[in-house]
Amino acid sequence: MHVGDYLSVLKDEEEWEELPTEYTLDWFYYPRNGVTERNATYPTRAFSRATPALGRFPVVLYAPSYQASSTENFMLGEYLASHGYLVLAAPSRGARNLRLTGGTSEDAGAQQRDLAYLFGMAAGLPQADPEHVYTIGFSFGGLSNVPFTMVNRFVDGVISLDGTIKYNPSVAAAVPGFDLARFRVPFVHFRQKPIPDTILVADGIDPGLAQRFTFLDSLRDVPAYEFEAPDLTHGQFASYGLLFAPRDERQDRPVERIHLGYAGLCEAVLTTLQYMATYARQQRWDDTVYVAKILETGHRLMNRSTVTSPAAKQGMADFFDHVRQRGYDQIDSVYSDFRRAHRAFAVPEGVLNTVGLQLGLSDDEAKQQAGTAVLDFAVERYPESANLHDSLATVYLHRGLRDRAIYHFERSLMLFPGNENAQRQLRKLEQ
Repeated sequence: MHVGDYLSVLKDEEEWEELPTEYTLDWFYYPRNGVTERNATYPTRAFSRATPALGRFPVVLYAPSYQASSTENFMLGEYLASHGYLVLAAPSRGARNLRLTGGTSEDAGAQQRDLAYLFGMAAGLPQADPEHVYTIGFSFGGLSNVPFTMVNRFVDGVISLDGTIKYNPSVAAAVPGFDLARFRVPFVHFRQKPIPDTILVADGIDPGLAQRFTFLDSLRDVPAYEFEAPDLTHGQFASYGLLFAPRDERQDRPVERIHLGYAGLCEAVLTTLQYMATYARQQRWDDTVYVAKILETGHRLMNRSTVTSPAAKQGMADFFDHVRQRGYDQIDSVYSDFRRAHRAFAVPEGVLNTVGLQLGLSDDEAKQQAGTAVLDFAVERYPESANLHDSLATVYLHRGLRDRAIYHFERSLMLFPGNENAQRQLRKLEQ
């Protein structure tokens, strides 16, 4: 098969079966030029109508992005299939007709039903193992697959490729059946590289979107992680974006780095699926080894939920109540008290980061001091987190404490040399 064969599927899904293949790019979403035309001719690793391998294989249900083709991430699909996974996908279509209606909960519900249809199809295939099922979603598909998992207990793990569940969780929460208490499987989110401040301003993007992750921070008693793909922008998480989307000269990496970043993403997804399989069988997750393997693929650990006991889960809200009552400068003492009462108690890195930034970037001086105390406590708990040092430096900078800001930006940069925000801020501070 060639890349153009996958584009023919896109054409059929758009109900333009008679459109000449050479017009597919200009007609649907992507520009037609020398580069994209050449990319469409490349051979792939797949064979049309190949004889199925003997045996039964774990199932991956793929949910594509907004109004996208089932083949948008064919390279990831081929890679997983070559490692023994049966990959099924359906185009993202609206609840009432061909078109979605703006990324609403109704749209997510429609995609959720498509995933259920795919599972039913897989269950009828002799080579499918319906006892081992995972779902991967890119962009809007990385929102729809969350409520799908909540209402279908056969799913063993959820992977989000820069999924909208991070950026617009309220849409998922409005889908019938959404219930955090019913999410009982590992969740791993791979996010895009940081967007430069100039683009955030020019494109009107809320800079807080990258910091907040309400859904992940709400998870308890399951492995849950956020990693950053430092060489990929949002569209480059999909094969079509990689091959056909115009480059954004304001922020895109060189082509070679983008391709290596995508290859690393595929490796990270495969590793994650393998760990999810072990967890489903044994309810055991080797955190240290897993994180090390993902870091080897070029990703950066941003956030991680902590597996806690029921007693510790109950104490999370109480913890911050006690901190507020006794004063944020006593947060370490409050934490010690809670640890004595509940040995497994821990506060997730992402929760500390969110609370610290929300307080520290306030215009109120008392809140700024409180946010600083939270982030100081956080970097003591998670000293190897470049993200926390970057956040603490940002708060110090907001407070006008230049030397302390420089120290923590430098510390963040030492832990993660690719931190563009730290590089940019240090250049400004050294002027």
